[in-house]
Amino acid sequence: MAERARLESVCAFMYREFESPPFLHFKYVNRPMLHFIKTTLEETLTEEEKYSRFIEVAEKEISPEELAEVIKYIKEKQSIIIDLPNSLDICGTWGSSLPRINTSTLTAIQLAKKWMKVTKHGNNASSGRFGSFDLIETLWYKVWETSQEIIKEYNEKNIAFLHAKKLYPFFKEFSEIRKKYEKPTIFNIIWPLLCPANSDFQMIWCSFEDKMQLMIETSRILWRKNVIVLRWEDWLDEVTLTWKTKILELRDRKIKEYSISPENLGFEKCWIKEIMAEKIEDKIKIAKKIIAWVCETKHKNLVDINTKVALNFINN
Repeated sequence: MAERARLESVCAFMYREFESPPFLHFKYVNRPMLHFIKTTLEETLTEEEKYSRFIEVAEKEISPEELAEVIKYIKEKQSIIIDLPNSLDICGTWGSSLPRINTSTLTAIQLAKKWMKVTKHGNNASSGRFGSFDLIETLWYKVWETSQEIIKEYNEKNIAFLHAKKLYPFFKEFSEIRKKYEKPTIFNIIWPLLCPANSDFQMIWCSFEDKMQLMIETSRILWRKNVIVLRWEDWLDEVTLTWKTKILELRDRKIKEYSISPENLGFEKCWIKEIMAEKIEDKIKIAKKIIAWVCETKHKNLVDINTKVALNFINN
């Protein structure tokens, strides 16, 4: 009996070890970026303390598993809860620093005019730049603050503008860090992955070639349904008219990689300078012409080719 009791005790010990071995606990605790974001939002820190802690983790590689946990944590804190599953979510990383029009915003507006259901989330730019919501506000589109207002406009106009400041007001805690750091940060990657309206389709425009695989793998871990991450070879986060565009596509939990060129979609190539816009007033002027269907420059073709890629993605 004593020997049987000893064996049962050993078996029980082995079973407990198998259920929760120490290395598994270490795997899930060792999340430096997640820890930084949590402590910044849940503790009272000075700006100096925030920046010091950020510097410790800023250059560390983040795994798809950790990034997925970061996304889940942030979405749990989302202030406006909205669910628009049949829509296409469009959002980019920014970070290219090239003078350009607001292609993703104009693509979203054009898709809505073609009776496609779209959500466009983004923010105002900093440091004198011109972000998606700078354009949206300039064009007199209303940025609603309640889920009821957002859904009403979505049902009437096929588009929902989701302002980051309204959805995630707590991100102001990181604004000084990002300004001081003066380089793209993990937050450039986080924004497009949030998918605040739980859209079935996501079109992610990525400026960073080395982050494309990270973003698509994270999307798969999050059980996203249909996602494309794209980047052209001129360093912009959109489909190009100048050369090839690299695309990673997630569908049915499988990831595939391919490239497309303007000729594949019936467009002529052009020089990059033909689709740039230096001044804010030029960006606004071009945007108004595109929306009114009277633009005669290559900027119209740029929005058209991105619209076509989006339509092909949804309809295939």
